[in-house]
Amino acid sequence: MIPLVRERTTAAVPGSFRGAKPIERLVDTMKEIRAKLLAGEEVKLKFDSKWGTTKAQLLLETGNKCAYCETPTAVIAYGDVEHYRPKSKYWWLAYVYDNYLASCTVCNQRFKGAKYEFAGSILPEPEVLANMSDNDLETLATTSIPDPLDAPAVATFEAAHFTEDPLIINPYIDIPDDVFAWEAIDAIGEVEVVSITGDAVSVAKVDAAERIYGINRAELKRLRYSHYQVYNGARLTVESTQVPMVLRQFWFDMVQSMTESGSAWAGMIRYFENERGPLVLN
Repeated sequence: MIPLVRERTTAAVPGSFRGAKPIERLVDTMKEIRAKLLAGEEVKLKFDSKWGTTKAQLLLETGNKCAYCETPTAVIAYGDVEHYRPKSKYWWLAYVYDNYLASCTVCNQRFKGAKYEFAGSILPEPEVLANMSDNDLETLATTSIPDPLDAPAVATFEAAHFTEDPLIINPYIDIPDDVFAWEAIDAIGEVEVVSITGDAVSVAKVDAAERIYGINRAELKRLRYSHYQVYNGARLTVESTQVPMVLRQFWFDMVQSMTESGSAWAGMIRYFENERGPLVLN
C-alpha cells in the first residue's frame, strides 16, 4: 500500500458528488428515515449505485491498482468503488466522495464487505427525529458531510477520522509506511506484510488488514514474491561489476520504475529499497 492523493478539482470530481447534489441525496435518505420512524417501521435503507461515475478518477489516482493490495485491477477487471466506511453502517456517507477509493473485487467483495473496525470514538451519526421539518433535515445534512472541494470541511472530516482511529488504513489519509513492512520468505516463495515496528498499534492494524481485506492471502503473497524476485535480480545485476554497463543501466532504470506510484506493489519495492539503501550505478 502506498499513500494516495485526491485530485480536488471540478474536472476530477463529478458534479454529482460536490456542491448541492450530495446534500439533496442525503436529505432524501433522511426523509426516508423520518417516514419510517413516523410509521413505526424498522429503518432499512437501500442505495442507488450512483458512485460508478467516480471510478475512472479513483483508478487514475491509484495507478489502476487496488488501493489496498496494489494489485493491478483495470487490466483484467474494472474493480470496485469501495466504501471505506460501509454504507450499511455509515448510511450518511453513502454518497460522500471522500468515503470512496478504488479496490479490487477480491479485497472488497471476498474479504471486506461491510466489515469495519476502529479503536477510538465512533464517527457520530446524524440524529434524524420523527418531528423534524424538511428545513431541519437540510440543515442537518449540510453539517453532516464534507464537500470534496471545501478544504475546511475536508480537514474536519479527516480530523474525525483520526478521532475514530480505524484499524484499517485509509491510504488517502493515513501513512501506510508507518505501519507496514514486507518480509520475503525464500523457503516458501512468498512475501508477507508484517508490522514495521512490532508495537501493539501497528500489529493490530496489520492483523486488521489481513482479516478485513486479505492483505496476506496466499495467492497475493506468491504474486508479490515473483515481483520481488525480478526486483532482487535487477539489483544484483546493477551491483555487479562483471555485467556490461548497458545491461546495468537497463536494470537500474527498471528498479526506479518499480518504485513509481503506478507500478504494482510499489510500496513493497520502496520498502526494500529503503532497507537496502539507494541503488548506485557506478
